[in-house]
Amino acid sequence: MSELFNVNNGFFRTIGKIVDCIYVSILWLVCCIPVVTIGASTTALYYTVHKSIVEDNGYIFRDFKHSFCSNFKQSTIAWLILLVVGGVLGGDTFLTYQFKKTGDKAGNVFYLILLLLVILFITVTYIFPYISRFEDNMKTVFKNAIFMGFGNILLTLLMIITFAVAVYLVYVAPPLIVIVPALYMLGIEQLMERAFKKYIPQQEA
Repeated sequence: MSELFNVNNGFFRTIGKIVDCIYVSILWLVCCIPVVTIGASTTALYYTVHKSIVEDNGYIFRDFKHSFCSNFKQSTIAWLILLVVGGVLGGDTFLTYQFKKTGDKAGNVFYLILLLLVILFITVTYIFPYISRFEDNMKTVFKNAIFMGFGNILLTLLMIITFAVAVYLVYVAPPLIVIVPALYMLGIEQLMERAFKKYIPQQEA
């Protein structure tokens, strides 16, 4: 009977993890409100999920605040670059598709734009977790995010599937937005860390 009410048993630990996921997801949502801070908030989300929830070696608010503040500048610049590039490619996709429908040769560029969009999406998938785990200049951050994405293509595909599932869950049940962001990061954390492994110093690994 005493084991039933032991806060360290599996049931209470699971409840605790669920509460942590809700807590950090709400922090992420609140910090995303200004829009320009989405990059810093996403970086902090991955860092907190990895350290506080997976490794159970920290405190949610403290770790989120630490990562958000320490990576704010780089994450925000990266996010704004990705946002501008995404906007340009999105507009180009629409225009070239219209050309393609009319049979104009310019429509052939549509497929190139799609390829660039794939590269952009892969970059977005890796870049904020990467910033949360490594200190590099912006050029190296973008280069490594792209190289790791294509260098671990199976892991990347699994992450994309996980992202699609997360988006679908929020679409069919919007209230799940208070927990899905953290669940998504939990879903890709092991995959991401496998991709990061070769970049982590041996003593840390």
